[in-house]
Amino acid sequence: MKSYIVGTTAVIVIALALSFLLPDKPAPREVTIDIPLTETSLTDEELDFVMPDSDEFLADEDWSVVEESDTAALPAHWHQHQIASGDTLSAIFSELEIDRNLLYQLVNADTQEKSLSRLRPGQTLIFRFSPQDNRLEQLEHQISQLKTALFTIADDGISHDLQERDIETRIEMAYGKITASLFLDGLNAGLTDKVIIDMANLFTFDIDFARQIQPNDHFAVIYEARYLDGERIGSGDILAAEFINNGESLRAVRFENEGFADYYDHNGRSRKKAFIRTPLNFTRISSGFTNSRFHPVLKTWRSHRGVDYAAPTGTPVWATGNGVVKSVERQRGYGKVVFLQHGDEFVTVYAHLNAFKSGLKRGDRVKQGDVIGYVGQTGLATGPHLHYEFRIKGEHVDPLSYKLPAADPIKGNQLMVFQQHAEPLLQQLDLLREPTVASN
Repeated sequence: MKSYIVGTTAVIVIALALSFLLPDKPAPREVTIDIPLTETSLTDEELDFVMPDSDEFLADEDWSVVEESDTAALPAHWHQHQIASGDTLSAIFSELEIDRNLLYQLVNADTQEKSLSRLRPGQTLIFRFSPQDNRLEQLEHQISQLKTALFTIADDGISHDLQERDIETRIEMAYGKITASLFLDGLNAGLTDKVIIDMANLFTFDIDFARQIQPNDHFAVIYEARYLDGERIGSGDILAAEFINNGESLRAVRFENEGFADYYDHNGRSRKKAFIRTPLNFTRISSGFTNSRFHPVLKTWRSHRGVDYAAPTGTPVWATGNGVVKSVERQRGYGKVVFLQHGDEFVTVYAHLNAFKSGLKRGDRVKQGDVIGYVGQTGLATGPHLHYEFRIKGEHVDPLSYKLPAADPIKGNQLMVFQQHAEPLLQQLDLLREPTVASN
């Protein structure tokens, strides 16, 4: 016990002696920069950009995510910060002891992309400091695998450069046989979730994929695959597809007709109806189409020439058919309402919206399924719901019972163009089928 105490005392004495001999730890650097201050319209509060808790921005494709870099490989005068949920730009700069005035100037220098004011979890900030005086010389904001914003700081100001990498698009093909389900067998054939879902949507008017597909049904698909530096990072559009259900072949070819890309069979007939039945995912139908209904706000009996879909505020509302925005406005009864014109005969109405899709305006072309607004209770409404109307030549019809028209086929000279476009794709689908046919 006595020897242990002596040994411990010796260690403490040596440590104290070394603390006097070694130089003091450098004080935290004060980062200054000789760049003229520019006037900014941003307040201190606006600089505290808080990151959202949701990662929904990463949803569509793998290439939207910034790959995590190797911090250890950075030189000593570089610093990397991976954005996490809850981070703020102000706090990051404060942690690195960077002059707050420089933060203002960097935010104001980004006049186009405004990437620094729209940070997202998973993105990366890389700071390069001067080895001589620790001044910030460069800030690199890795927005995604494809896009990087580069800020270079010099005595005469800040330059901003947006760098974008090119995606390589390859045409790929897959073939599969149903043994378990379309989803599992599609994955086994090498398809991504997105391609499987898109393929199912092509034939959803003809096949109930939950109940009607059966073992030995077949599918073939020709689609775009996206690559970056030789690595597959996502998928694009389906160019052609076939599904053989109970011996019946269904085919679809992608073709752009009159400004809209759509899918058609080998005769140029659309694979879908001109309209989908409902314009949202709804909780229940709160009021149907009727000639006599007691109005809950006006307290009178009157006709109700549409369908009310109850849904939470903010539920997306989509266009039921391809068309042109006829009106985006606010009215007393309808509240915030969108009118869409579909050809010469059809008009659809979407009322009591909480908000319109950002940027939506009169004259915009929309496709079936495009979001045009969000459920609310503006106008004469007692609760959040969508009031939806379907009009033919000015006459109101019941959207739930009216026999929806087929989408227009390709006509005239465009039909010949389509056939020339479709022929090689259909031949390729035939080749994908041949191994199966030969084995029967």
